Amino acid sequence: MTEPLTTGNDGVSSGHEVCVVGAGYVGLTAAACLAHLGHRVTCVEANPHRLQVLKDGGIPIHEPGLSELVGQGVVNGRLHWAPDVASGLGTARIVLLCVGTPPRADGEPDLSQIAEAGRQVARAATSDLVVVVKSTVPPGSCEAIELICAEDALPGVTIRVASSPEFLRESRAVEDFLYPDRVVVGAEDPDVIDLVASLYPPASPVVRCDRRGAELVKYAANTFLAIKISFANEVAQLCDALGTNAMNVLEGVGSDSRIGPQFLRPGPGYGGSCLPKDVSGFVALGESAGTRTALACAAEEQNALARRSVARRLEMVIGSLKGKRIGLLGLAFKDGTDDVRDSPSIQIAEDLITSGAEVRAYDPLAPSGSTPNGVERVPLAREALEEADAVVIAVDSAEYGDLDPDEVARLMSGDVIFDAAGVCNLESWGSAGLSVYGVGRGTPMAFYPVVWPPLRWTRTTEISLG
Repeated sequence: MTEPLTTGNDGVSSGHEVCVVGAGYVGLTAAACLAHLGHRVTCVEANPHRLQVLKDGGIPIHEPGLSELVGQGVVNGRLHWAPDVASGLGTARIVLLCVGTPPRADGEPDLSQIAEAGRQVARAATSDLVVVVKSTVPPGSCEAIELICAEDALPGVTIRVASSPEFLRESRAVEDFLYPDRVVVGAEDPDVIDLVASLYPPASPVVRCDRRGAELVKYAANTFLAIKISFANEVAQLCDALGTNAMNVLEGVGSDSRIGPQFLRPGPGYGGSCLPKDVSGFVALGESAGTRTALACAAEEQNALARRSVARRLEMVIGSLKGKRIGLLGLAFKDGTDDVRDSPSIQIAEDLITSGAEVRAYDPLAPSGSTPNGVERVPLAREALEEADAVVIAVDSAEYGDLDPDEVARLMSGDVIFDAAGVCNLESWGSAGLSVYGVGRGTPMAFYPVVWPPLRWTRTTEISLG
């Protein structure tokens, strides 16, 4: 259907004219990486402010390596910006839809933005197109978008819709796009699958399936990761009750090659823009199909418990939080990103405030408007530590683990560190006179009764020795 990618004189691939609709996290990463691979890309962004930031040479999100790729694409003429589909489509024959599908109150995704994007593409098309849905959508959505496009397309114009979900981790998105574990492409026409697959790096492993299968892969993959994280936190919860260390237990579990160590790390729960949304979407999909999703539901329940337990366990250690000054390190949902969507740290901050604590929070990247009500945002980590009765480390950032324990101890008025993210070296921080607690590290046994009753050995028959 199209010629395969070839290698240009500059050592990167050159191939297709591509229009990317949406310059958010997924769309901007896809546009910059495709331009880096040699495609000629126009990225459509309807938000005037975000568009102006891009035209001025900036990017509206924080993602390591992305700014350099965007600048490179603009300089070599492979990456352009447009305010709408009508002006951005040009001669492109492949369109990527990368718009939001946020969850509604019932957990189902709101598909209004992607439906409207499909209509706009269909109205602007003057020749046949392949539309690739990269947004996370429930099975059956691509078929519906194809019907929507057929209604608005000009006579004689055929628009085929394929699914190719994204698997980008925030703070590692560029790496994930350029060196993917796999590329999933769903379409009924093998030629369409070949065309879409040719957008990606040539050595990428490609999973070929129908559209509903490709759409489900994203939900199923993220739900499994959420289940694994939730299991780690459930083990940690049990370890805390038993006074043992979950890190050792989970190391023993993850060393099994059938299981693996990835995502078996206890903490304050998962968050961000993908896992919570996709797990709730997976549950909603099961309900709509009349299928129970008991594991996914349990993961949601355990995740909520992991978030809410931090303030409760801190209270077990230092007593009532009312009037206590708590330093909070981290507001984003993970290290290396400014994304605070569904962040466990935000929930922890709100719980601390509800318990009557005075909270000073530090995060080097989270936007200022994301600070919860009642929380004092400070520009330096040391300011969050000053005169604190206790400090909660909520994000797994090396910046926090590398703090000088002696300096931390000097700045604080108390000595309790609740390391929910597991970044502190217990020995060095303990040597500084700090009492370090964490998720799955075993709360002092005095807080819990003996779990197991004494074993009573009974003998019902006499044993003859000869």
